[in-house]
Order: sequence, then structure tokens, then C-alpha cells
Amino acid sequence: MNCIKCGREIPEGELFCAACSQAPEQREPVRRPATAAQSRPSDARKSSSARGTERRSSKKDVTVALVLVSLLLAGAVGYIALTHGRLMVERNRLQERQQLLEQRENEFAALEQSKEILNAQLETANSSIAILEEEISKLERQLNESQSNVSQSQYDLTSQKQQLDKLMEEKATLEETAQSLQEQLSSLQSSYAAASEKANFMDSYVVFVNNDGSGLYHAYDCSQFKRDSFWAYSRKLAQSNGYDPCPQCQ
Repeated sequence: MNCIKCGREIPEGELFCAACSQAPEQREPVRRPATAAQSRPSDARKSSSARGTERRSSKKDVTVALVLVSLLLAGAVGYIALTHGRLMVERNRLQERQQLLEQRENEFAALEQSKEILNAQLETANSSIAILEEEISKLERQLNESQSNVSQSQYDLTSQKQQLDKLMEEKATLEETAQSLQEQLSSLQSSYAAASEKANFMDSYVVFVNNDGSGLYHAYDCSQFKRDSFWAYSRKLAQSNGYDPCPQCQ
């Protein structure tokens, strides 16, 4: 910047140089150029110096801007990487929960099937025992009748006794089988109770969100729950993620 009176170079923000700002009696004589031709080199040097200062200032500003942009880009990339890592961890957790739920469903179905088979076997065994008891009663009646008939041969009596003993052994065998089936049924009922407890736990703490943009979470047996595309969450996690309970099942 130059003095508005004598043209000397002065600091930024000043209007007069030190000489021009003094009182008239304290001012130093200002040497003005004799001709316009003599002053041109000085003006050219001043203009060149000013342009160099402006270029340096502009380069410095560009460098600072580039550094700031680089820092912002590095921060954005770091944030994106961190967010992606969290999403991958959450996705793995959801997949593990879904696999665990499918495993529990398969175990529950197998237990149900085993229970049905054992119930059918138990009913068959009970039917066989009833038939054998009826036959035993019939044979006992025949034995009593044969014992009352003194004319009946000892051979027939011995044969009936053998048949009765055989039936009694078969009855004992069937009773042991029925007892074994009853123990298996009790064990199956215990397993069924444990599986039911696990299923109740899953129903109490695990909810499902359809991939339909409805923003609602459902219980497993909800009629609105679609099993083709969904996410599994804990109830608290679903609520913290902004999902609302289904008005039909919750």
C-alpha cells in the first residue's frame, strides 16, 4: 500500500507515510521524481512487489484450504469405515440369532414328532395290554370252568395253564415295555417343557421386523409377520432402533 500524498510504500491500513503525517515544520523534504520516465522503474518495482505478496498470500490460502479438505476427507472416511464395521457386527449378530432360532424350531419340531410317535406306541401298548387282559380273564374263566369239571382231562388243564403262564409272561413283558415307554414319555415331556421354556423366552425377548418399511416389530406367531424377509432383534434393541410394537400382537 502507498502513501496518498507522496506515493511511498506504507504498512497496510495506513493513509500517510511517517513523513507526511508529521507537522509541516517536522516533515522531511519529499523528493519527487523530476520526470515521469524516472519514476516508472520505482512504480514497476512496487507493483511487482505487491503482486508477489498477493501471490504468496494466495498460495498460502490454497495450501491451508487443501489441508482442511484433506482432514475433512480423512475424517469422513474414518467415520464411514467405523459405521460399516458396526453394521457388519450387527449383521453377524442378527444372523447368529436367526440360526439359533431356526435350530430351536427344528429341535422343537423333532421333539413334537418324537412325542407323537411315543404316544402312538403307548396307545398301541395299552390296547395290546387290554386285549391280553381280556384273554387272561377269558382263560381264567375257562380254567375255573375246567377245574369245576372233573371229567376234563389233565392234559387240557396243563395246556391251559401253560397258555396262561405264557400270556402272563407276555403281559409282564408288555407291562415292562409300557413302563419303558412311560419313562420315555416323561423324559420327552421334560424335554418338551425345556423346549417350551426356550420358545417362551424367545417369544418374550426376540421380536421380528418385516423388510417392508412399516417400522413395526412383531412376535413370531403374529399374523402380520412375514417369514420371507425380516430382521430379528431383542425387544429393547428394536425399540432403541426406532421400531414400534405391532398393535395386533404386542
